[in-house]
Amino acid sequence: MGSGKENDPEDGSKGSLSEISDDYSLRKVPESSLQSTADIALVRMGFTVSSSDLLFGYTIGLYFAFWQAIGVAFAYSAIVAVVSILMGLIGYRERTSFALSSRFAFGREGSRLPSFIIAAIIAGFYGYIIGITVDVFPKGGNLALVGYSVILGAIFLIISGLGFKRGLKWVARVGVPLMVLLVVVADAATISYVHGFGAILSAVPKDAGKLGLPAIIGLGVAKWLGGATVTPDLMRFGKNQRAVYISTIMEFLVGNFGFNFLGLVLGLGLGVSDLGKAFGLLGISALAIVAFIIQSITVEMNELYAASLAVSNTFGVKRFVTNLAVGIIGIFIGWYGVSQGIITSFLTFIGYIGYALPIIPGIMIADYFIVRKMHYPEGFEGLKPVNWRAIAAFFITLLVNIYLGLYLKDTLWHSLPLISFFIYIILSIPQTMKSWTRVPLQPQTG
Repeated sequence: MGSGKENDPEDGSKGSLSEISDDYSLRKVPESSLQSTADIALVRMGFTVSSSDLLFGYTIGLYFAFWQAIGVAFAYSAIVAVVSILMGLIGYRERTSFALSSRFAFGREGSRLPSFIIAAIIAGFYGYIIGITVDVFPKGGNLALVGYSVILGAIFLIISGLGFKRGLKWVARVGVPLMVLLVVVADAATISYVHGFGAILSAVPKDAGKLGLPAIIGLGVAKWLGGATVTPDLMRFGKNQRAVYISTIMEFLVGNFGFNFLGLVLGLGLGVSDLGKAFGLLGISALAIVAFIIQSITVEMNELYAASLAVSNTFGVKRFVTNLAVGIIGIFIGWYGVSQGIITSFLTFIGYIGYALPIIPGIMIADYFIVRKMHYPEGFEGLKPVNWRAIAAFFITLLVNIYLGLYLKDTLWHSLPLISFFIYIILSIPQTMKSWTRVPLQPQTG
């Protein structure tokens, strides 16, 4: 910020490739680049209309009966939706990406910490989804795995490098509806396979009683909280506040919940512990390959896009450069994950991110809505280099979360943003009192 680039051409129609693809990574989005709510909603659904969501819903169906599974899916979808709405309102009001929005709470330089953590987590997801996709390809040696990973990674890099207007929304317009269609066909085949939906409603889960409700809700929150946290990356393009609510409902209460529902139908109906084998039972293995490839394009665009924006803030470089760096790292992670056993490696990764990821939105929401009362008169240039209260809250909460998870065997509370939310407010009592007793300045005239 403050680099003088606010007066650059806003439509990105001129300039070098790096300028075109930068997508306002280090500056506010101008009014001329706002996007329709429909396009934003479609891109956001690209996060959740995916094979990983389908697989998670499928897993719920292996552990819980139909109506209990519905309750589980709705519970964590609602929790994530609340976080997404609050984060989205920050992005919409300030016209800033997640990385820039984090400067309000953490300071200009301090924001490098949450940006780096989010970038690392999303890059990990990006790489592992490459691995999950590669894992359904025809089997081959190590050279084939490398080749598959590189080809997929190159495709994702090219599309994500085009930015929101030239890449993400066009892929989402095609990929999201097609993925939904493919999975609905699979569910119809499952219902036919078990001779009616009544069999789904009365099915006994294959692994009933082996996983508790708090644990599955905590896993659900941890898996999708990253997407909720980077909501500002897309909501900064929103034309009005309704876009925040509508697109969030579409992403998490329609996309996420709906795709979980489709997955649990498969899990309850087929009771096979491997999604690929489940498609095989239905005689539609080719459909499984197509579905995984389609979802990987729609989801990976969002993952790479968000990670590259966060890295731009961390190191202060153009998104074109960070897009390339994150993409190459993701290709390596994808190859590594599939070569080591993708499912085990991926689940281990998800288990660890639940300790650090929820801390960031908790602090940002507390600072923006409670401590500062949505008011930063100093602007970006006047923000402190480092807000040490936010840094302290982060590490205190991290220690608390590790203690809860590793020593007290907590499976839910450490995966929620509540602990960091309250710790930051406690550390900011004088600042909060000042914000809420401040007399608004009268606009100057003349």
